[in-house]
Amino acid sequence: MPQTLFVATTPGLEPALAEELSELGFSGRQAPGGVELNTPDGAYRAVNLYSRIASRVLLRVAAVAHPSELSKLSLAPYGQAFRLELAGGVGRFKDALQRLAGGGPSLHARLDDGRCVLSVDTSGELLHFRGYRQEIGRAPLRETLAAGILRLAGWRPGEALWDVMCGSGTILIEAAEQAAGLAPGRARRFAFEAFPSHDEAAWKVLPREKQPVLTSVFGSDLNAGALGTARRNAKRAGVLPRLTLERLDAMKLPQRAGPGLLVANLPYGKRVGEKSELAALYRGLGAAVRRLGPAWRYAFLLEEGAPHLGLPFQRTFAVNNGGLRCVVAAGHLEA
Repeated sequence: MPQTLFVATTPGLEPALAEELSELGFSGRQAPGGVELNTPDGAYRAVNLYSRIASRVLLRVAAVAHPSELSKLSLAPYGQAFRLELAGGVGRFKDALQRLAGGGPSLHARLDDGRCVLSVDTSGELLHFRGYRQEIGRAPLRETLAAGILRLAGWRPGEALWDVMCGSGTILIEAAEQAAGLAPGRARRFAFEAFPSHDEAAWKVLPREKQPVLTSVFGSDLNAGALGTARRNAKRAGVLPRLTLERLDAMKLPQRAGPGLLVANLPYGKRVGEKSELAALYRGLGAAVRRLGPAWRYAFLLEEGAPHLGLPFQRTFAVNNGGLRCVVAAGHLEA
């Protein structure tokens, strides 16, 4: 029986998510905050397990035009009581919706063209919680955003990757897991596993590992403590042997054979550093990238100040990072 899913993501990552889902075999319609899919029964299991960019997967269970229809709705396949998350505009449905509440899976309600659309959260804890990142740096980056940056930049396993301000290692680990063929949801539980209708046999048959791809993944940072955190996080993820970590100043990068993608989550002058210092840091990093030559293309996550890097950017993508309006700026030097 076909089902409708809304696969939510960080604002700005909708195109990256749509591309990823298409590679997983699911095509759908992009909408603000995610992608809507029409899928076979139970496809939410694979989307939760394999998507690196999704934040949560919602399963549509009903769309009703009048509050009285809610009393006839059976949600037994998904649980006995639900925690409500109400979007704006559902006022006339509120009383009837609250009669469904009382704990259990999250039930999302929103108004769409006069109808109240109900969806059950199949994910539970947000999908960026992979399980490996038990330590974070001073400017943490969600795993889902890290994976989205890599996809927006066009990186794929097989191409070398170098994070020159790797911090606690999130971008590195996301890349290394992809190269290793490891499913991002392999080490966690999902809300759908507690559904009365859960098909355990269909769930267990989904592979947690796929064919690895030989890939060089480098990480460097000037902060030795950050590198220690990255090592421990990578060890928990099972990918530490796939990484090369070293203490380096991003403004004094050594020559390294490419081709590859150089990436960094740059300081914004809010959580780390001061804005008055950013211009000099960005100029120094840009000069270091230029010295590497055209073998390394680059992608940076930053809030503002891209011109200070002094690098050409062929593509920019607006994204949200923890409530901050940021951009992913990607480009390359001409040979």
